[in-house]
Amino acid sequence: MNTFCHIELTTTDLEKAASFYRTMFGWKIDPMSEGYWMITLNGDSGGVSGALIQVNSVLDSGAQNYVHVDDVADALNKAKSLGAKVTDEKRPLPHEMGFIGMFELPDGYKLGLFSRK
Repeated sequence: MNTFCHIELTTTDLEKAASFYRTMFGWKIDPMSEGYWMITLNGDSGGVSGALIQVNSVLDSGAQNYVHVDDVADALNKAKSLGAKVTDEKRPLPHEMGFIGMFELPDGYKLGLFSRK
């Protein structure tokens, strides 16, 4: 209870974003309604769910989402190979918490990555 349960990612192009995330993370993404596509993460119906939302332009909300990956450097390289721009290279967090990095999709949406190694 009182944990995050649903995250919505904005995009100007649902098809392109869905293709990127399917390839990048293996997410299952299906249209639910006009301008709103559901994301199923790792088949865990009890975990965090998500959606892609069609917008006219991606705006910075001030909030930042991070995806847990095996290795931030590897994931950043994969994102770059899929057309994303790396905006924050892999760097350590204090107190040996892990590592983070960030990339930006062509429409301007920024997504963070986190790994323990």
